[in-house]
Amino acid sequence: MKDDWDRDALWDLLGKAGPVSISPFFSRNVLREIRQSAGRPAIPAFVLRWLGAGAFALLTAGFFLNLGDAGRHPDIVVTKSADFVEIFDVAAGLDTLVAVEDVSLSNYAAGL
Repeated sequence: MKDDWDRDALWDLLGKAGPVSISPFFSRNVLREIRQSAGRPAIPAFVLRWLGAGAFALLTAGFFLNLGDAGRHPDIVVTKSADFVEIFDVAAGLDTLVAVEDVSLSNYAAGL
């Protein structure tokens, strides 16, 4: 093992190496190589264009079909008792809101 790192062959070789020069078109060349090596996509472009619109149409249709089907299920019990509504309002913090009967610009200005 050498004690003196100045006499190392690797340091001598690195000292003789020329300066590194990077092409200004390096990133362009890398991206071109990536595009060329990728080949054709597995899914055609026209399918990808319509995929989002088709998914949205399916979700919308499912939503509206579910709305129309909601009244036909007697096993679903909707609780509308006064106690339930009061408990829900307290839990949501709706009981702290103040009801204003007349909504106008003058009422808004008086609140400022």
